[in-house]
Parts: sequence; C-alpha cells; structure tokens
Amino acid sequence: MHIRWYGVMAACGLLAAFLLMQKRCDKYGFTKDNVSDMVFWTMLAAIIGARTLYVIRFWDEGFAGRPFISVCKVYEGGLVFFGGFCGAALLLVGMSYWRKWPVWKVADFVSPALALGHAFGRMGCLLNGCCYGFPYDGFCAFRYVDEPNGTFPLQFFSALGNLIICLVLLLCEKKGWLKKRLFLAYMVMYNIGRFCIEYGRGDYPAEQRVQGLTPAQITCLWLLPAVCVVYAVFHFAGRSIKGTPAK
Repeated sequence: MHIRWYGVMAACGLLAAFLLMQKRCDKYGFTKDNVSDMVFWTMLAAIIGARTLYVIRFWDEGFAGRPFISVCKVYEGGLVFFGGFCGAALLLVGMSYWRKWPVWKVADFVSPALALGHAFGRMGCLLNGCCYGFPYDGFCAFRYVDEPNGTFPLQFFSALGNLIICLVLLLCEKKGWLKKRLFLAYMVMYNIGRFCIEYGRGDYPAEQRVQGLTPAQITCLWLLPAVCVVYAVFHFAGRSIKGTPAK
C-alpha cells in the first residue's frame, strides 16, 4: 500500500486549520460546534470543487474515453486549489445566509486558517512530487525517485509564503487592523504571491500556457478584481442599509 503524502499533509493542514479556528472562535462569537460544522462542510465542498476543476482542466489528457467512475477517484490524485477555494467559498456564503451570520465576519474568521491549511498542502506537493519547480541542481535542489534531474523546491517557498500570510493576518486581527477586510487582504496577498511564484513552475509544458502564463496565473488575473468588486458591492450595500431612515 502506497502512502499518499499529499493526502497526509492535507489532513494535517485541515487539523491545523481546525485547531486555529477553535482557538479564535470566541473572538468572533462562534461556538466550537459552529467551527466543527464549518470545517466539515467546507472540506466536502472544497474537495468537490477542487476535483471538478481538475477534471475540467485535464479532461482530454486524463478522462476522455475512460469510465466515468474515474472522475470520482480522488485518491489517485488530481485537485486544483482554486476549484477547492471556489467550492468552499460558495458553501460558506450559503451557510452564512442560512444561519444569519454576517458574511464578512465568517470570511475574516476563516482567512488565517485557510492560509495555514494551504501551507501544509504545499508541503504535501513537495513530498508528492507535483507542482514542482524548474530544473535545478544547485543548493537545496530536490530530487525525486526515477528522475535524473533535480528541481527547484518551489513548493517549499509556496508553503512558506502561505505561512507568512497566515501570520500577517493574525497580527492584523490582534491589532484590530483591517477589520471586515481580512479576507480581502488575504486575497490580495495570495493572488499576487501565487502569480509571481508561478513563473518558477517546471511542470507546465508550453502547450498548457497562454502567452507564457500558467492556468493559475490566468485565474489570478480575473479572481482578484472579481473579489474586489464583490467586496465593494457588499461594502456599499451595507452602508446603504445602515443609512436607510427608520419608518
């Protein structure tokens, strides 16, 4: 039986995110049961979203002509972060409205935990041998079994970047900075960092790039403006409601 290190590290990341949310829940007025519900349902939505985007992106290469059940074989590998992010975000928005939680309070609450969990996931990529960097045989080069050449340990620096984002968000939270804007800060930092670090990817052939950009970079280009627009809509809508005179 083979150990899927990505799955092991993803589980560790989920546990770390859960513990961080449990520790901070009182600050946001959530109970520990609320946190358990958030983590459980968000995990399911994230897996479905991450797998769905992977299947769509690599349908021709990995799924066309195969039995449909292969789409469900997540244990064989094949998840995309942005798909999981969208699935989790939609679930949390729906849960917020269902339970009458302020959407931005939930968003601020989960942002540091999301960055922490993602850091563990990127270390899983390093151990699993996916999302690797450009060919490199210098200091700290990472070599995989049956691979003659070394690669730059890009996944480690991606994990480090996510950890730094988590710490910055926790500091802002402690100081009372960017209240109701922590999630937006997370999106700005993550998308800029992800766009830059993608230039070091070595696992994308030229035919999978568009004008030299990876699929993740293209996603960053539209996702960050989209989040800013959504934030502006919620922000001004909230101000409009507060400014409505009582009848």
